[in-house]
Amino acid sequence: MSVNNDAVLKQYQPLIRALIPYEQENRLLEGLNRFSGRLPSHIRRLVRDEVIRLTSLTDAPADNSAFAQFPVFKFKHFGVDMRLDKVGAQILKKETSLYQERYTVGVFESLTNSAFYQAHIKEAQHKKIVDAFSVQQQSQTDIDFGNDIALAPNFQLASPEFDKGRHCVVGSLAFNRLSLETKRPPKAQNGEKYTFAMPEVFGQYAKHDTMTYRLQQITFNKQTERYESHFVLDGEQSGKQQQQLQRYIKGARYQQPLQRELELERAMQDLERDRVLLHSAWTSLLIDTIAGIPRPVAALLTRENNRQNQHRLALPALSGKDHFARLFQELDAYGEAFVLTGTISTRRGQIDIVVTHRQLLALNQFTPLYYLLSKADNFSCIQCRLAGVSKQDRQTAYAIHDINADEQQVLSHASHLIYYTDITHRLGAVSLTKPCQLGPVHAECLAESHCWPVQLIMDNDLERRQEDRYALDKPATVKTGLLSALNAQVADISAKGIRLIFNAPPDSAAGAIVKVSVPALKIKSEKYQLIDFCHDTLTGRFRHAGRRSPAALIVQAVEASQAYYRARNLNLQSRQRHHFVWELAVRAHPCAAVLCINNRYLLDRLKTLYQPDACADLYPFAVENNIAPLHGFLADRDADKPRSALLMSLFNNQTNHVGVVHCVRNADAKLVYVSEQDFLYKAIRANIRAHLADDKTQLCVTRMHMSVCRFESTVLSRKRLAQLSKVDKSLYEKLLAMQQGYTHVLYLSSESTIHTALVRAGLKPVAPLNHQQSERARHTA
Repeated sequence: MSVNNDAVLKQYQPLIRALIPYEQENRLLEGLNRFSGRLPSHIRRLVRDEVIRLTSLTDAPADNSAFAQFPVFKFKHFGVDMRLDKVGAQILKKETSLYQERYTVGVFESLTNSAFYQAHIKEAQHKKIVDAFSVQQQSQTDIDFGNDIALAPNFQLASPEFDKGRHCVVGSLAFNRLSLETKRPPKAQNGEKYTFAMPEVFGQYAKHDTMTYRLQQITFNKQTERYESHFVLDGEQSGKQQQQLQRYIKGARYQQPLQRELELERAMQDLERDRVLLHSAWTSLLIDTIAGIPRPVAALLTRENNRQNQHRLALPALSGKDHFARLFQELDAYGEAFVLTGTISTRRGQIDIVVTHRQLLALNQFTPLYYLLSKADNFSCIQCRLAGVSKQDRQTAYAIHDINADEQQVLSHASHLIYYTDITHRLGAVSLTKPCQLGPVHAECLAESHCWPVQLIMDNDLERRQEDRYALDKPATVKTGLLSALNAQVADISAKGIRLIFNAPPDSAAGAIVKVSVPALKIKSEKYQLIDFCHDTLTGRFRHAGRRSPAALIVQAVEASQAYYRARNLNLQSRQRHHFVWELAVRAHPCAAVLCINNRYLLDRLKTLYQPDACADLYPFAVENNIAPLHGFLADRDADKPRSALLMSLFNNQTNHVGVVHCVRNADAKLVYVSEQDFLYKAIRANIRAHLADDKTQLCVTRMHMSVCRFESTVLSRKRLAQLSKVDKSLYEKLLAMQQGYTHVLYLSSESTIHTALVRAGLKPVAPLNHQQSERARHTA
């Protein structure tokens, strides 16, 4: 009977601990009724007696010297002899606070219990590991300075009463405050009112208006080595003037530098977000919506995502008109989709497949089709995520890069961004655990040839056409032979190239030399070489092949009509589109990213985490108070100190991506870590499948990808720092040099959805040859 009682008390230990404060306040019956109303009477009585026993006072001396790990100290507490080490003293303090600073049987048993002591040690060690791997989180959305926003405008103010009427540089201008900078302390009195004439930039009638401020204090700034006079807007100012001032500050916050501290925060966030996007494998696909119909219009290519993704295969798969409509609908509902593409062999021949995994699940064809696709040479799995684009985001992008919305109509309808990345190499080939049969392939799964046209927007590193190109609609004549000539229209022209649209396809092959004449530009029989010809649009691209370039004629035409040619400068328009899409993309990067810096200590290299507001990539762990715990992904298992062999291998380029697998038990939310190799190739995969079928667990697979920072500066680095250079030149140079300290970006993205579908379908990854050989060697030994 005693053994059964001990088992019951161990089972209900949390309940007993919860009832102790009620017994201290003589409310034990109330606590029992609240927490144990459905317990059997004999268990309820057993729990009650145990609570009463633990809260009873004792005078037994406490001694943990038998299992102490630190030097033991002798002292008296509550008049009782104690022999405790520092961990025992911590337990004493913690337990007596639970028992209202009284020395009870419960305190005595906690101090003299080795298991309780070891649990306390383990909890303290776990807390150290969690703290060591915790990273500060930053939001990807713009910093909202609110009413604290202040400009450092490029103008001066003067008042006849202040500092003998001298014009003073405006250090900061906020909604209700103002600071002026002077080399010497101004002759002014705190609390006095001073009236300043406002400049014309404030509005049409601002030059006739004045605003009154009250001097609050005068301070000396050591960084700028100037005296700063701080003013507060006088309460007697009219509401119209205050509204005009607020409108000016809000309208000029992107064209004018902010106050020094605020501008530094803004520049740091911009530079770090740029670095996250620059080294990311995710490609941004701009979506516009006209008359309720979404369509892809442009893809932002960087050197990194161009290296990681096969755009020639991915873009046609994503831009098919019917497929894209279904894909967008799925993304709108779930926020994420996995697009499967490839060619399978059937009795009727080869069939090209483009379908999402959820479509296959709905059609009950996931297992056979995925198995056949994984065997194809051109199989690919593309992970897609959706992000919305608000009107405020578009206006911000227009303001930062001074883009005229009327000149970029394609950008004004931007409604969403689809991010995609190729994860085929992370999945690999699969094998069937039980036979299945493929029925007729549904029409929704077939690839289509009718695709939306998608424009490629490239960085300067990828863009081959660096010269200014001008869109023209002028007639041209192309001589392909002695007596043969074709009429064409000039699509665009540059100093060393031209693009022509023909009425009929020419007979010339790529590499042929032709003579082009454009009467409107005084170009006559210039030699051009055919580079590429598109038979669908009858458009040919030519490179100048003559001795003398027609650049002088083009420059002469541009100088004669600068406004006309500026509006048709395709290079400028392409650069504006790139900056616009970039600004949208950095604010909605789809996965968590940790910026890493150069440091002697391994864990101190993890600097900052950027992730979307509604991001589940760190699940089953959660961010609290802007602190993100990464110990579940990086820390060594069963280690008593903060160590990470995985992080070391990632930094040393021994591996650049790895999967971390957890199972979350639904009954009590307990986490179970599973090795990636065991999850993929061992028998535990079948156990996980059984638990998923019974809804007993959740599968969490997080992919970590380490990207080396190969570029010290981004495309927009100097533009980001241009405003800061106006405020503080030395700080600008320091921040620019600090960009060399970033070494890596660690990306964490959840792939739980596709892996859960694979496990449920009974598809097992085929182990690579080296893994099979190592397993045979281990079994032989």
